[in-house]
Amino acid sequence: MTVIGELKKESLRLRKERSPVASSIVFAISEIEKVGKNAGNRETTEDEAIRIIQKIIATIDENLLHSTAWRASQLTYEKQILQSVLPQMATENDVVSFLEAKYTENTVPKKGEVMKALRDEFGARADMKRAAQIVNEMFGI
Repeated sequence: MTVIGELKKESLRLRKERSPVASSIVFAISEIEKVGKNAGNRETTEDEAIRIIQKIIATIDENLLHSTAWRASQLTYEKQILQSVLPQMATENDVVSFLEAKYTENTVPKKGEVMKALRDEFGARADMKRAAQIVNEMFGI
């Protein structure tokens, strides 16, 4: 099931339970769907959905620093729900293994070419900033 589908399923469950976090999850779904609507009235892609959820989680982390105990428990629960629908993120070892398999030591690829290959392989499941550092370490580009 897609990330959006999983989130909608969780949203329905939370609304049936009358959870105070339900409205936050509905808001997250609307933010995800808005990306596709604003880009030509199309469905939001899986990678776009993952990025939006990651941004929302980052915002929650920021809000946790300045919240009361009761609000912190709600934010933590909301964060757990959002993290539960995300796919398994690519590890550094996954990125290194992919690069080692794709590129030999004899060839020095162009950085843009390597980053595009990583994006095509992992999409939003990889931390592209860290992947760029790994590419620099491995190929010196």
